[in-house]
Order: sequence, then C-alpha cells, then structure tokens
Amino acid sequence: MKLTLQIKLLQTEDQAKSLLATLKESNGACNKISDVAWEKRTFNQFKLHHLVYHTLKKSSRLSAQMLVRCISKVVDAYKLDRKQKRPFRLLGAITYDARILSYKGMTASLWSVHGRLKIPFVCHNPKYLPYIKGEADLVYKKGKFYLFQTVEVPEEDVKDIEDFIGVDFGVTDIATLSDRTTFGSRPLNEVRDRYFEVRRSVQSKGTKGSRKLLKRLKGREQRHATIINHTISKSIVERATTLNMGIAVEDLTHIRERTTVRKAQRRRHHSWAFAQLRSFLDYKAKRSGIPFVVVDPRYTSKTCNTCKCVGDRTGKHFTCPSCGYTADADINAAQNIAQLGAIVNRPEKSCMFSSAIHMPLECSIL
Repeated sequence: MKLTLQIKLLQTEDQAKSLLATLKESNGACNKISDVAWEKRTFNQFKLHHLVYHTLKKSSRLSAQMLVRCISKVVDAYKLDRKQKRPFRLLGAITYDARILSYKGMTASLWSVHGRLKIPFVCHNPKYLPYIKGEADLVYKKGKFYLFQTVEVPEEDVKDIEDFIGVDFGVTDIATLSDRTTFGSRPLNEVRDRYFEVRRSVQSKGTKGSRKLLKRLKGREQRHATIINHTISKSIVERATTLNMGIAVEDLTHIRERTTVRKAQRRRHHSWAFAQLRSFLDYKAKRSGIPFVVVDPRYTSKTCNTCKCVGDRTGKHFTCPSCGYTADADINAAQNIAQLGAIVNRPEKSCMFSSAIHMPLECSIL
C-alpha cells in the first residue's frame, strides 16, 4: 500500500537559499521545456527529451537527472490538459528520485544547484522511514521546506470477517455508526463559521495588512478538518479491530450534483469532506487487515432496518408504517449499511436484506 510521508526539513539559512535557487532554476527550465512542447506540439517524453535535453544541459545549472525530472514534470502536466500552454510557478514543487535524494538516519541528502545538501529533518511518523520507495516532491510553503515522500507499507492479510460496522456520512453528524456511536459536527462547524466570519470581515477591508492576514490564515480551516477526519477514522478502525468486524460505508460519489440544498446551507454542504474521511478509512482499514466495502446508498435511510420496508424519514427521525419501528434516521441508515456490507462481502447471505412481505420462498424456509 502506497502512502505519502510528510517530512519537514530543518535547513540552515544558506541551505534555504540553495533550495530556493534550485526551485527557481528547475521551474524556469520547465517553462522553457513547455514552450518547446507547445510550439512543436510534442508531448511524448522520449521525443521531447531529444528536443530540449542538450540545449538546456549547456545553458542551465541542472544536473542530468534533475533535467530528466523536469521533462517528466512537463509531460505529466500536458497529460492533464493540452488545450493551452502549461506555465509553471518558479517556486512550485519539484520531484526528486533515488538518484538525487537519499536518506541516512534522520538526515536527507538532496541535490541542489550548489551541490549536495545534507539536511536534518523531522516527520510525524518515523516508523514509515524503512518503507521509503519511489519519488518525493520538494515543496516550499510559508517559508518552510517539506519533502512529500512516497512510502510502500506492507498490508496486513485481510481477516475473514462476517459482521460489519456500518458508517453513515452526514452533515449534521460527520459519521454515525451502526452501534449507535455518533461523531457530531458541531465543533467543526463552529471553527468553520469563525474562520468564515474572519475572512469576510478582513476581505471587506482590502488593505495590504488584510491580505497578509488572509495569507497567514490560509489552510488553517482545512488542516483542522483534516485532523478531525483522521481522528474519526482512527477511532472507527480501532473499534472495528477490537470487535473483529469489517467496515462498510456508502458510496457518495457525485452526491453534490444529485442533491439540492437551501441557499443558507450551501457553504456547509460544499465544505463537507466525506470523500477525505472515506479515503482515510480505506487506507487505515487496509493497513490493519480490516475488510472495507462500499455499498449503494440508495434508500439506506428510508428502509426499515427491522422489516426492510420503505418507511418515512423526516429530518433525523425515521418511522416505519409497516411494523411501527421508530429510530434515529442516521442510525437506521448505518445499520442498513452494515447489513449491505455483509452481503457485499458474502453474497450468499443476500436474503438477509429481503422484506418479509416479499421474501422468496427458499429464503423464508431457511
């Protein structure tokens, strides 16, 4: 399983100047390569290499391998869009591979235009350092340098599990589990509202100081939401591991295109980070050997968990007119998701999600 390890470099002032010069030199070369690729309409790496390599090798301070990485960066950019010429920011990220980047203990050795730099670093999860494999991106952000290094962590063998924890994603509650555990969104929404009010107030001023403040605040709300999603996903995976259960979630891909909300709810609806939470659950479950399945979300919150008939949902309240069952709509949905997860994992149990009224004869006999 491939993950990305964030490494913070602890460079000196002179090393920082060398890294900045390397970023500018590399991205300047990328812009020249992009000019040639656009003019010649050549986007194949092999052909583009022969067009630009020798000229740039003589005119720039880049090493052979760094120049190869710059050509690769331009080619990858044009894979996304060939309708217009692709520009590159001078302080944009550049890619390092094993030939121009190595590690020894807690020190990174990077190529720069001024020679090799040996820079100490810190990272949030040093236990992944032995699994470093592949390329790394050197990123300059708010006066600090980071390496986003690819690591390949071995996955645990997936356990043979029959029961699942259902996870219902929502806006009012970030996640509701089939065991009635809920993770509310109130603390997160309070942070979002506070940052929104600050941004609105500062943006209305339009002064130089206000722009500096906005730049300093950039990304804080997103990082806070990411930390919350990491915390929630870790808690769910730990619960599933303790109970020896799998994890089932609903597939909400393109949910914003399929739903409409009131104007007052648009900001909160579009800041809903359900896809990030799902991805965190996915890789954490794989890392722990927990089965992770995705199910169809249709009618999960409107189907009665008891008799499997379609009931009535009003806000957070669910009522089944057939059997009289009442429950929190999100908990009812999570329990349905858990049962669907078990069916996806073991299709032979599909009759467990059939309505008693319409149950096939062979299932009713069983």
